[in-house]
Amino acid sequence: MVLPPCWSTSDARFSMPRVGATLPKLLPAQQRNLPAALVSPQRRDPMLELPERHLQRAVWQLLSDPARVWQTLSGKRLQVLAPGELNVYEGPDFRDMVLLLEGTILVGDGEFHRTAREWLRHGHPQDPRYARVLLHIVTNPGGIPPGGMPEVLVIPEAELTAILHTLAAQETPTEALVSLQELQYFALLRLLRHTVQVRQYTQQWEFPESFQRLLMSFFERYLRKRRRPVHTSRTLQALLEAFPSSALMEFLQAFHRGSAHPLTLRLYELGQRRIATEGAHLRMEILLNCVVPYILAHATADQRVEILSWYWSAPARVRYGQLQRRFPGFPQRYMWQQQGMLEFLRQSGSGLLCRELLLSYRFGDLLEFYQTAERLLGY
Repeated sequence: MVLPPCWSTSDARFSMPRVGATLPKLLPAQQRNLPAALVSPQRRDPMLELPERHLQRAVWQLLSDPARVWQTLSGKRLQVLAPGELNVYEGPDFRDMVLLLEGTILVGDGEFHRTAREWLRHGHPQDPRYARVLLHIVTNPGGIPPGGMPEVLVIPEAELTAILHTLAAQETPTEALVSLQELQYFALLRLLRHTVQVRQYTQQWEFPESFQRLLMSFFERYLRKRRRPVHTSRTLQALLEAFPSSALMEFLQAFHRGSAHPLTLRLYELGQRRIATEGAHLRMEILLNCVVPYILAHATADQRVEILSWYWSAPARVRYGQLQRRFPGFPQRYMWQQQGMLEFLRQSGSGLLCRELLLSYRFGDLLEFYQTAERLLGY
């Protein structure tokens, strides 16, 4: 796998204006980059005048925030964990999106239209190219076909307009978006890999031995790192010995009893409380590599929503010097960004695209809360 040149760009997500924010005045050169519908004050409904390719790109960026919780037209909770590959050719607009729908991770395609009735008008239900579409994204819900897949998500026009202004002011907006989209896949891949590993431990041992062995395995990998580990084997052994009487043990016991709620707050508190004498950096590594995969492997659908909401929104408390040197232009504002970069480094010799990597692990055979469109729709 070749490192995309766009990894040296800044994260496009953080330049997006909030809804209702006053947009900056554009220079004449920037106005020339905008579709005419956005700069002409005489248009009553500029959204209908825009070429769909401009809206498609803006929708893609709007859906590139994995921490945002949406609600579909049927009332289901939705997070877009990865917005998919932007497709400018025939077929669905977004290929291999990763969705968290009511606690289940789904992998399939997405299609955007201005109005919902265009799904039928364009003949998509009979077109095999659209058979994997799980999410229909619209700005106008009129003419919704009754029931079933795909789920319909109505997105606000005001936010699309704000993003279109932002994209027009950027020199290479697509490159920045691709870097973010790739990173989200790698962050999810890393979390699911660790969750599958937890399942292997819990099939052999009961709690708390299963978690203790998970910790031991993580510490062994830590000591084998090529770079000299910061903590000695004695320090790590002290952590293992302190675990049975630690706040972490109390949390895991409460989780198994169903009383560790709200999970997002409890996970935040764990990051603040020492197990033994470890620093914040090692404690966060334990949280991300052991604790979060462990509870995700045992979570109910509602708990998975909480856990993944925390995973995609938790700010990074420490910076990785290795990542800053390797990716100097990429932000480490959130922990998932760091996890995505670490997984990219791990997978860099595979030769597969990140979407192909996610599919190659066949998580659907190992995790009951992970489904591809093919399995979900029965073909």
